[in-house]
Amino acid sequence: MTKKNEIKTEPATEESLMIGNDAHPFDQDLPKAVNFEEQMHPVLVDGIKGKACTGTLGGYSDRISIQLEEEHPELGINFTTKYFIFEEPGKVMWGHHHARFQIDLIVEEEE
Repeated sequence: MTKKNEIKTEPATEESLMIGNDAHPFDQDLPKAVNFEEQMHPVLVDGIKGKACTGTLGGYSDRISIQLEEEHPELGINFTTKYFIFEEPGKVMWGHHHARFQIDLIVEEEE
């Protein structure tokens, strides 16, 4: 675990960012309303605070969705893609041009 500006973090994984209540088009109980934003996990993406989650998020394939408090030079404020892979905990490669970002799960914020 590392400490960044009084925020304790650990490298995120696809599993640690998964949402508990997901929706998939093959679900038997559709339509069902799922609020993905309420289930997002607090993160730092390249040092920028935000929220993120992984899951099908209503689609057919897994994706990662990120909402940041400040604009990221490549990802912007809101970012979602199904073209991603965790190369190792905390290191994500995404897109067809193999861009990368660091993502850390916030485990505790100190006041």
